[in-house]
Amino acid sequence: MTFWVNRLSFGEVAKLLTQFSGTALLSEDSVWRLVQSEAQHLDTLQLEAITQSASLPEPAYAAPEDLYDPSAEEFITMTDAIGVKAQKPTREKTGQAKKPKTQKRHDTDVLILPRPDGSEQVICEGTSGQWSLVDAVRAFLRLAWSGTTLQVVALTDGAKVIRADLTALFGVAVRIILDWYHLEKRVYQQLSMSAYSKAQREEWEKHVLALLWRGNVDEAKTFLLTLKPRNAAAMHDMITYLDKHAEEIIDYERRQKAGKVIGSGRMEKGVDQVIGHRQKGKGTSWTQEGSRALALIKAAELNAKMAAA
Repeated sequence: MTFWVNRLSFGEVAKLLTQFSGTALLSEDSVWRLVQSEAQHLDTLQLEAITQSASLPEPAYAAPEDLYDPSAEEFITMTDAIGVKAQKPTREKTGQAKKPKTQKRHDTDVLILPRPDGSEQVICEGTSGQWSLVDAVRAFLRLAWSGTTLQVVALTDGAKVIRADLTALFGVAVRIILDWYHLEKRVYQQLSMSAYSKAQREEWEKHVLALLWRGNVDEAKTFLLTLKPRNAAAMHDMITYLDKHAEEIIDYERRQKAGKVIGSGRMEKGVDQVIGHRQKGKGTSWTQEGSRALALIKAAELNAKMAAA
């Protein structure tokens, strides 16, 4: 059943069980309760792994000396967050105190890390609040990589929370790269708001991306400052973004030619598999517990599949 709950709605899973069994085995609510139970089990298993690994030494971490060395062995960490629409609270009845404002979306952070056998481990946040994503990743590193030295390269979208997690895990040894996918996407978004026409946006975008592709951040900023945008605030945000991530923007062309990873395509696919495919359907909304329960179940499925491959 856990295979289907991340592919169909709980109601559809209940109908599928009825179709195959010839009798109504579970209601939609019963399916949801089983999902909660399985997620709690997975959450408990993760807590046990964290506790059991506490006595093991962590791997040693070293900053990569050369991001463009084709022969350098790198420990590639990919991380991203994906948000889903939050359920609206039920309206309070007349005479009841007003309920506090709730979040409009729930974010779940996901990391993909290499295993010693060459496959990958997917780790996401839990439901109980008894452990953090950093706790879970640290346990994995101790159990899988204790006694080794890892040169950590992290490809991310540059979000503040994600950078904080990476620093907590790897300290100053981690080399963070703003992956090309997110950089290209941000340039498109900001210039779309800044340009007066599609043709103008395409012209500006082509020039800026050509500079950033080779890591020429200062030249890109200088070019942007010469423009007369329709939306000055959007252009300011673009320049501020480049300033903020200047040290994370590399020579992508050179690194790609060296056969090194420059984008988080696998990460995008990973978070879509863990959360997006099931939870971002039209008209769907979630509690944080519900979203992360399904994420834990899907991560367990992906990890088992990769281990068996």
